[in-house]
Amino acid sequence: MEFNVKTSHRIQGTFLNPTSDRKIEILHDHLLVKNEVDGTIDYFGPAVEAPKPKEVLDEVYKLAEDSFILPGFVDTHIHAPQYINAGNALDKPLKEWLEAYTFAAEARIDADPRGLGLKVYSRLVKRLIGSGTTAASVFGTLSVEANVVLAEAFIDGGIRGHIGKVNMDQNGIPTYIETTEASLRDTETFLSTLATKLEAVPAPYNDLVEACITPRFVPTCTPKLLDGLSALVEKHQLRIQSHMSESIGQVEWSKSLSDGVEDIHALDHHKLLTPRSLMAHCTHSTRAHLLLLSERQTSISHCPLSNLYFSPEKSFPLRSALTHAVKVGLGSDVSGGYDPSIESSMRMAVAVARQRAHAPEGVEKGESGVEWEEALWVATRGGAEAMGLSTGVFERGRPFDAQLIELGSPCSRVEWFDGFGEEGSVEVTTPFKTKVEKWFHLGSEVDRKAVWVQGRNVLQ
Repeated sequence: MEFNVKTSHRIQGTFLNPTSDRKIEILHDHLLVKNEVDGTIDYFGPAVEAPKPKEVLDEVYKLAEDSFILPGFVDTHIHAPQYINAGNALDKPLKEWLEAYTFAAEARIDADPRGLGLKVYSRLVKRLIGSGTTAASVFGTLSVEANVVLAEAFIDGGIRGHIGKVNMDQNGIPTYIETTEASLRDTETFLSTLATKLEAVPAPYNDLVEACITPRFVPTCTPKLLDGLSALVEKHQLRIQSHMSESIGQVEWSKSLSDGVEDIHALDHHKLLTPRSLMAHCTHSTRAHLLLLSERQTSISHCPLSNLYFSPEKSFPLRSALTHAVKVGLGSDVSGGYDPSIESSMRMAVAVARQRAHAPEGVEKGESGVEWEEALWVATRGGAEAMGLSTGVFERGRPFDAQLIELGSPCSRVEWFDGFGEEGSVEVTTPFKTKVEKWFHLGSEVDRKAVWVQGRNVLQ
């Protein structure tokens, strides 16, 4: 058996562990012992207090000096079929963007699910893993077959996915729309087909992927469809994902279709705001909206990059959402966001929060910004909590979903400069926390050497 960090069950070194109060602990000389059967954590704590290995194969793998392990990133909002358009087609407001580029891209996948769809989805999953993402809440397309292919890509890749067949029975385009009856029927078919496929996946990996009810957003769903989806949620105890108050145009569009009722109240009326619901954007959320989401225990996916394109007039109140005890994760929102890496999202979250804190609205409300440690927390444990996962933190009994970062390689963008002080007599060494902060802002796939999901390394 090859003995390395990717196969070892006992790993010793430095770990970044998100705490319950939205901080990041840097824990040196800690030991993590993986359960090789179910991929959970058998022990996590100081190495000196750990039980001794009983067999040679249980020897400890010691991380390099400038390496650390942290929980995997969680992408709480991504449109898998839109990966086709990642990096382009960002020149229009939301409604026009959907009609000009996005619906057509999704229709292309539906027209060729086992060809183009398989190519796009397998490449996307590989890219997510390379970026350190271990779980994602994913919008698919209208077609059952294409969504099955999407789920298979996540199963084969070995990462967690809440996969949603998109529902929309109005305000699409002629080539990308469905009837209410077909939408509900096909959703049931997708649920049963995925359940059958998961029966063939061995435990514990058969729990990594699950179906998720996905009304695209209020403007594309009739009340009858929303009622039908709500019934499916109650019948099967399903998770829900959708968009809400993404832009001023979408806010007004929703109200124009429902006698002035805001989308948050429309979704709540149809019993789609639950503790298992995850709403993307919520950019135009008021204090009353945040209070309602907190009361319903509904989570938010903050998508700072795409929000800059589609809601330039207003930024998401991240600090207020956290203050109101709303669970918040980060979403790449491909392809409204051009980068599928949550590294980009967490950096952008800091910049956007700082800008908002100094804008008139933020100043008036006394909002503070968000610094890099808290953004890293939201990217990991915050996202896991928003998706209802037990990952995102290193504790005994939890699944081992993590990524290994090794700094100091010649190709890394993360650099530091030790040496001597001004007088030449006092050696200056860079604190480890400073190196982590540099990685937060400058790190890339070059620094990532392993990615584990349920204890299994999935980075090829």
